[in-house]
Amino acid sequence: MRFLMVCVCTAGLLASCAGAWALNVSPLTVVADCGGKVATWTYEWLPGESAYCLNGPVDLKAADGTILGRITGLSCAIQGDPALFLDFSVHAFVEGDFAFDTGDLLFPTIDTPVGFATAATTLTADGDGAIFSGNFTGLKSYQATYNGGTVFASLDGLLVSPPNNSTVQTERFPATGTTPIGVPVSSMRAQWDFHLTAADDASGTSRFEIQEVPIPDGNTLVLALAGMAPLAGCMIRRRRTA
Repeated sequence: MRFLMVCVCTAGLLASCAGAWALNVSPLTVVADCGGKVATWTYEWLPGESAYCLNGPVDLKAADGTILGRITGLSCAIQGDPALFLDFSVHAFVEGDFAFDTGDLLFPTIDTPVGFATAATTLTADGDGAIFSGNFTGLKSYQATYNGGTVFASLDGLLVSPPNNSTVQTERFPATGTTPIGVPVSSMRAQWDFHLTAADDASGTSRFEIQEVPIPDGNTLVLALAGMAPLAGCMIRRRRTA
């Protein structure tokens, strides 16, 4: 319940900051695939909507009625630059794969983008321990992509938790600041995809942000050139003296 209350407040705050230009073209999707049994949950974004928070637990049921897992928390929000948040918590009734996907977020092209991504995962075990392993390359569980699938970052790998205990992992790319993307960007997407042992719990928080490199305005350039003028004069005088 605490998670859901915090989630609602966070989603509301981000909604007030989100840009109206953002467009979700795919639903928010959760899939459980356990021993050949599959359950899917989706949420269709409303026009102009920029944040969603699950208001109560949801059971992931296969076609035969088997409960594969339970979503105990889910929050997704889009904020200004743009920044894409995807947070979740899930309990596995049976061992299997669980995937959380924002779908593609479209926005006006950013010509000179830089970005960063960060993710944190918590694994909580029952009495016989727990294993959490990502389904992306390198056993990573979180992936941030842009322009329809180009990978920006894959984060948070294998986690093992002893019985009746919790293990936490955090990762960021780059380690500090931002990194140039190198091409114009017009879409972004966030995904969690992992394998979780039965009767155990996993949760994750994430942020993927893309920013436009600021272009100095005319006044900034004038000030910069003015500051260089005395240095240039000093260099000329030194050369004449020499």
